Amino acid sequence: MACEGGPLPREAGDPLVRIAHSLAGAAGTFGFPGISARASELETLLIEQPHAARDALETLIAEIERTLE
Repeated sequence: MACEGGPLPREAGDPLVRIAHSLAGAAGTFGFPGISARASELETLLIEQPHAARDALETLIAEIERTLE
């Protein structure tokens, strides 16, 4: 597991939320729809359900790793 610890509580202006948002847009622009979708899911969960965001982060990391293979 790439991340350990508790929930990732965030607000819309938080840097992690902004990074997830930027990654979602950039990945979509450059033709990586899987990464874009996972980053968008992470962004939403960071704001709406921070306790569920850790799993979304793990999913995003796995999608990036698959894409880079």
